[in-house]
Amino acid sequence: MSALKKTVVLDPRGVDEASETIRDWLEKAGVGRSEILRIRLSMEELFLKIGGGSGEGIRAELCLYRWIGERILRVRYGGEKYDPTDPKESDVDAWTADILARTGCAPVWSWHAGRNELLLRIPGKKRRPEMIMLACLAAAVLTGVLGQFLPQGVRDGIADLGLSYLADGFLHLLDTFIGLMVFLSILTGICGIGSSAKFGKIGKLMITRFVGSTFLMCAVMVFAIRFLFPLGQGESGGSSQLQAVLEMLFDIIPANPVQPFLEGNTLQIVFLASIVGVALLLAGSETEGIRRLVFQAESIVRHCITLVCIFLPLYIFSSLVMLFWKNGAGVLLRFWKPLTVCLCLCALFAAGYLAAVCLKYKVKMATLVRKLLPVFLIALSTSSSAVALPSMMEINEKKLGIDPSFSKTASPIASILFCAGCCLLFALSGAFLAEYYGMAGGISWWVILWFVSSLLAMATPPVAGGMISCLSILLLQMNIPQEGLALGAALAILMDFVCTSTRVPMIHCELILQADRLGLLDRETLRRGD
Repeated sequence: MSALKKTVVLDPRGVDEASETIRDWLEKAGVGRSEILRIRLSMEELFLKIGGGSGEGIRAELCLYRWIGERILRVRYGGEKYDPTDPKESDVDAWTADILARTGCAPVWSWHAGRNELLLRIPGKKRRPEMIMLACLAAAVLTGVLGQFLPQGVRDGIADLGLSYLADGFLHLLDTFIGLMVFLSILTGICGIGSSAKFGKIGKLMITRFVGSTFLMCAVMVFAIRFLFPLGQGESGGSSQLQAVLEMLFDIIPANPVQPFLEGNTLQIVFLASIVGVALLLAGSETEGIRRLVFQAESIVRHCITLVCIFLPLYIFSSLVMLFWKNGAGVLLRFWKPLTVCLCLCALFAAGYLAAVCLKYKVKMATLVRKLLPVFLIALSTSSSAVALPSMMEINEKKLGIDPSFSKTASPIASILFCAGCCLLFALSGAFLAEYYGMAGGISWWVILWFVSSLLAMATPPVAGGMISCLSILLLQMNIPQEGLALGAALAILMDFVCTSTRVPMIHCELILQADRLGLLDRETLRRGD
């Protein structure tokens, strides 16, 4: 499909013309009707702001084209610098707007060569990463079974001269960016919380509750997992256990700022990022330029991780084939235990949230389930809360009675910071692999597992393979052999469908409870049948 360029005057008539042009092009490009409607409404609002904010009759260049599997909508207009997406002109906070932009729900404004530019990326129909991973898993099982008929020397030759290089090469690439990814993810999160002060005490309390709930629920989950995965005790005696915990706490402080990145010590990297982030907040406006640079650096590293993870399917395939040739494909049968635990714990927590909302607001369980079922199915089929985000916001406002201004701010932030299912995924993967390799784990080991799982759940980048890169960090921090990454990745991919699909209804329930405390909940809409 060819590119389309058109110049329009951003008055009411011109805005209608631009909107129809966008609709026609997107229809030919195969974009769904609901997506087209959302794009048209958001762009019409921005066009009207540009026309009113930058002067009547301003001319804009509208361009729609394809680029590397994406459909791009670009608008350029002259005049002075004017950002219609600026939070001062909207009820959406700067940090929230950035999260929306990353998930493809909002355009991004920039200033180039004396011209304003709005850019909206509309992802094309791509093969879903989780489906590719499942296909690699199936191919690895088939190859592992058929490989048993090959002579041992042939299998060893294939593994030593081909598969091992693929696996090691991917891990080396991943290790190059892991430390920076964690550091910048934590740093941008703290800087974003600082900007959330613009919407006052409410924003701070909301973020504190999301983060606190994640750590609390992860603690409960790890406590339950400890009895279901009884590892051998690494230390004996209460005093030695206490000493190990204290050593873990004091080991967080690095000897110098470079050592954590050289050694890959996640806890020390988090400590450094927290100190630097707090310092940037205390410095206030003096560090505004540095904070912008931090966000730009985080974006670069995130894209680097995306490029590296292009080779993730090859790593999954090669590593699992070598594992199956060594231990047999029957090792996958051991997945039943973590998968069963994951399903039960996720179902219990989700049911607890639903029951709490139903009892407090006198809502019929069947009514609430029907309202949340569509977004549950989206999350279950895609294992992505980012994909479900637009539908989540619509359900919040139209079916659950949550005030739109609160939903637009809280929904994307909750999708990043409220991570009950994701932290369970990391904790279960760590416990399963530790049991698989016959490791010992005392109290200090489980405390570290809880802390690291909670942090990684919130720091996981929204890119394909982001979860696997964080899983690699978990293995390194928990002293689990890196060769277990492929097995852990296969398990995590399967658990991700359960964790994400049950996490989304929990987010809705949490937003209902918070909106009610703030007086931003319409209880009649919540109780009303769908």
